[in-house]
Amino acid sequence: MLQETRKIARECLAFRIRMLSRIVTAAYDEAVSKAGLKISQFTVLVAVSNAEKCRPRDLARSLEMDESTLSRNVERMCARGWLRLEPDEDRRGHLITITDKGKATILKAYPQWQKAQEQIVRQLGGEGVAAVRSALRKVRQ
Repeated sequence: MLQETRKIARECLAFRIRMLSRIVTAAYDEAVSKAGLKISQFTVLVAVSNAEKCRPRDLARSLEMDESTLSRNVERMCARGWLRLEPDEDRRGHLITITDKGKATILKAYPQWQKAQEQIVRQLGGEGVAAVRSALRKVRQ
């Protein structure tokens, strides 16, 4: 084995962050699946609900998502009746809004999301949660 590959395996933050992300995502996915969702869809629904109406570009930016990935997700979520596209004021673009069905889906998933949240917080501990939040703030600057 190359010395460089040993160093990468030992020190690579991307590897560890991606592994952590997969573990945490799996816990939340399992929880919200009872409402017919994936956690990625749940976070989009929550973001749109909190914004009430949002432009795709702004939503993608706030979620740190690629616009084309967001567009595919929104299209699927519109087909499920959770989101709706409305013409923007200038008629050149559109706004994403949440439907009553989308709000009901959030409420249906919320208790299971809460359980997953409590599980992950328990596993990470207070210092771990604070470290995750701090790290995100630092890299988003």
